[in-house]
Amino acid sequence: MSAFPLARSASGLVFTSGLAAVDPETLAVTSDTFEGQAKEVFRQLDTALDAEGSSRDRVIRLDCYLADRRWFPDWNTVFRSHFPTAAPARITTVTTLPIDGLLIEIQAIAVATAQEERS
Repeated sequence: MSAFPLARSASGLVFTSGLAAVDPETLAVTSDTFEGQAKEVFRQLDTALDAEGSSRDRVIRLDCYLADRRWFPDWNTVFRSHFPTAAPARITTVTTLPIDGLLIEIQAIAVATAQEERS
């Protein structure tokens, strides 16, 4: 079990933690390719949102952190493939990530399903 929650809900919104391709037990990076890490962060995003009563199509903001700006074109491709319509607002920051070998980390804010149905 992870030391921190994948997501929390409040006021009809779901806030994810930083999601990265890291084994929660060993803190080892689980893939050495950008594609592999991006696939894992979106798997985690779907899991986190589902557990909190939301889904990727309800994401309204996505923050992405890249270890190097050379991954930006690949990030754009991955982003478009995971949000083919109604893409959320987003920001991409190039920064040093906390674990060696980590290439991408994301976090999201989504509308909870129950809240949207009440609107």
